[in-house]
Formats: sequence, structure tokens, C-alpha cells
Amino acid sequence: MPATDQADYFSTQVERTRRFFLPEWEERQRDTAVLCLVGGGCEWCAADFVVDREDFPFFAFEFVSRGCGVVTLASRRHEVEAGHAFFYDSGVPHVIRNSAEQPMVKYFFNFTGKRGQQLMSDLDLAPGGVVRVMDASRVVALLEEVIDHALRGGRFGLRAACAALEHALVLCADSRQPATTKYDPAFATYLRCRGHLLRNYPVLNSIEQAAKACHVSAAYFTRLFQRYDTETPLGCLTRLKLSQAAIKLRQPDALVKNVAAELGYKSAAHFSRAFKAWSGRSPRGG
Repeated sequence: MPATDQADYFSTQVERTRRFFLPEWEERQRDTAVLCLVGGGCEWCAADFVVDREDFPFFAFEFVSRGCGVVTLASRRHEVEAGHAFFYDSGVPHVIRNSAEQPMVKYFFNFTGKRGQQLMSDLDLAPGGVVRVMDASRVVALLEEVIDHALRGGRFGLRAACAALEHALVLCADSRQPATTKYDPAFATYLRCRGHLLRNYPVLNSIEQAAKACHVSAAYFTRLFQRYDTETPLGCLTRLKLSQAAIKLRQPDALVKNVAAELGYKSAAHFSRAFKAWSGRSPRGG
């Protein structure tokens, strides 16, 4: 059964999302050789975003890529901002509150099964913990891959998504610092620029446009990505657009030309070439 973008536990207090839920997770949790991924995605939190749960059926890994908030895990309060990762499971009551002044953009992933338990134990990423991840750009790139693979589906999509998530968790463990560690100003600017791409990719037509909105030059925008990221800003923008296009094209009444126009492509032919280069297949629509 393919991934959906709806689940009972997904928050509605969001302005935009790229989320997936895998309905067949119960059939896979008996497999101890692979991670049993349940759902996840990226959420652009609304000003009033709050999650308040006494329990939760899955293991949760969340990563803040922009903005800030307050997380209470088993009665311990933590201020979180870009670069913080936190973890909880069924034994950790948790409250996640957004900052209305600086809303969070955060990733979340849920999994279960023995493989997940063993992995988190091996990495010493305990439920209830909060860490600062210094190699945040690589982690974000991997988390984007998890979403892309899960949404794209196909024979190996789930396997690729689980592998990317495991890799991201290993990087979190390998580059973690105390939660109070601060970023340098240039990295903070990079996170702001990348966050702008993540929030506004459907209406962005160029990196110059994004750079102007972030009050930096296009050249500096590109240098920030060269320094802190694993992809160029144009590559990031293109991937975000085409990943969203793949979701839109699954709709029964989707038209390639309409999807191309919605995402800012000048022609359906240009969009089709870009989509095939990214996915390996031509777009399909009505």
C-alpha cells in the first residue's frame, strides 16, 4: 500500500507540510533486520502549534531546522532552535510548543520494532534527550531524502527511506554537542536562507529571488550552501519543486501542464525534462 499524507496523530496546527504515513507498518514491524518506519515529514508550524501527549505508540525523532520553541520531555523543559534534535517514545510524556515570533520548521520521523530500539541504544540517543547537532546541513539533506523516497514509493523507495533515516541518526549521534552549544553567525544565516527555500519553494523561480528576500547577494547565498550544505541552492530548490510535483501528479485529475504552471515552470516541456532527470521517468497526468 503506498504512502498517504494523512494520519490520526498528525498535527493540524501547521501552515504547510510534506508528510507521509505508511499504513502497512504493522505488517513490517516483525522484521528485525530493517527499521520499521511508520511516518514522518516536515512541518511549517503555525504560531499556535502545540503537541501535548502523555504517551505515544512509536519512537519519535524530531529535528528543528528553523525557528525556535520549547520542548518538555518527562517534565524537563528545553528551549530548542535550529540544529536541535530531540527524542521520545511511549514512556516519555511530552509537550512541544512553538514560538509565535519565530515559528519552527521541523522534521519528525516515527518508527517502531526491535531494529529501531537496538539502533537508538547503539547510538546512545535516549528517549527524553535533546542534543545540538553540529553537522546539521548534512542531517537536513538526509531527512529530505527520507521524505522524497517515502513519497516517491516504488519497489526500493521504502528501503532507501529507511537507510537515509538511519544515516541521519548516525550523523546526529556522531556530531552531537551539548544542547546549549551555539552556532556561528554565518551558519545561522545559512539556516535562514535554507529555511526560506523550504517555506517558499512553490513560488520561487530563481535563487536571485530567494537571495533578495533573505537580504543577501545571490553569490553569498551560493557560498553559504557551498560551505554548509551537500547540494547547491538551485539543486535544493529544484528537488523541492519536483518532489511536490510527484505528489500532485498522483491525483486522478492531475494535468502535467497545470502542475508545471503551479510550480513556476515556464512550459510543460521544460517541466517534463526536469522531472525525468530527477526521477528517471516521465511525469504522468491526465
